[in-house]
Amino acid sequence: MKALKWTLIAGVIFVAVIATEYTDDQSKAVTINDTMSQIGRIMESLFPRILNADKFNAVGANNETAASVERLAQLFKEAEPHFSTRSPTYKVSFDVISDQLEEAGVALKHKNLNHARNILKEFVSICASCHTQDTKARVLFKSMQRSHFKNDLEYAEFNYMTRNYPEAVVFYDQYLRSSTPISETELLTALKRLLTIYAQIYNQPGEGEKQLAKYSNHAAHTKFSQKSLEEWRRGLKELDTENVSVINNVTFDIIEKKVQKVLGNLEEPGSAEFPTKKEKVARVWLRGLLYHYLNTNPPKQEIPAILYWLGIIDRSINYSFYYSLADSYLKECMLRYTSYPYAKKCYQEYEQYLMFAYSGSRGTDIPQDVQQELNYLKIKVYDATEPSE
Repeated sequence: MKALKWTLIAGVIFVAVIATEYTDDQSKAVTINDTMSQIGRIMESLFPRILNADKFNAVGANNETAASVERLAQLFKEAEPHFSTRSPTYKVSFDVISDQLEEAGVALKHKNLNHARNILKEFVSICASCHTQDTKARVLFKSMQRSHFKNDLEYAEFNYMTRNYPEAVVFYDQYLRSSTPISETELLTALKRLLTIYAQIYNQPGEGEKQLAKYSNHAAHTKFSQKSLEEWRRGLKELDTENVSVINNVTFDIIEKKVQKVLGNLEEPGSAEFPTKKEKVARVWLRGLLYHYLNTNPPKQEIPAILYWLGIIDRSINYSFYYSLADSYLKECMLRYTSYPYAKKCYQEYEQYLMFAYSGSRGTDIPQDVQQELNYLKIKVYDATEPSE
């Protein structure tokens, strides 16, 4: 069951974070802050439309939305140099955001409003993963209050995506405790967000289990959601018993051991792609650890392995019809770290997934352009000379 997601918000957050990191260069700081502010103003006008189908599809709204998306694409191009100085995950996220803005623009041009709106609602997982354990305060959207949103869930989602996690927790809880009838999808959306906040962002799985326990008897539960919640709680309990909070000074050796424990055998491509719901909890936590470590600027030779592990994790817990971070991580591994041994592992994982994705009753039928790209990546990776370091 897919949760509600918004694309453009994630990109705004990336720019906001990057802006705070250039205090040693005033000219750069001024430039990126100006770009960030422009993006923020556009997004404030887009929020209500993205969240409300009637407003999005209203007569005359399409041209205004298309102009906003076009301007956002221009602003992100201006911000591109700043992403190149961050960890590889920021670069991957930037590339996917740029592609999605372009696709949204095309959909709006052809009046395919449902597709355009779905694209603009995608991507919150990027926001959550790339800013794991980020302690910087939110600097955008402070004028957006509860009154701007239809209900507490929308306001909680807004705060979640703009990194105001304490406020998000309050309003997810308020929504879940209200007498308002909610769907299974809405219930699972709120529960998954709370799980991610406590397991991946706060690194407090024990507290997360206590929070989720409050909703065990929620009236909106179905058999599926009830079972999901039970397994998530078990996963959080297991994480808590391992005392995960002591790994603030994490090393690559520690990460390797955690990967082996959480992902298991990775010798066969695709072997870790079907975890149980309880196992997914540990992967959500591990994803946060990997992003946090990448943001500490680790040695270059360690990065391909981390991208490989992130690709496996994202594939197994966060597949989306509109984008694949897993594919992007694996391609980043192959194209930017071509000569490192893990580039071959990334290729094998990517190839295996494509074989699976394009297989059916008639056998495997990979489109010609996809096959050409695969052939190019294989030659590039397997003909590369390994680095001397």
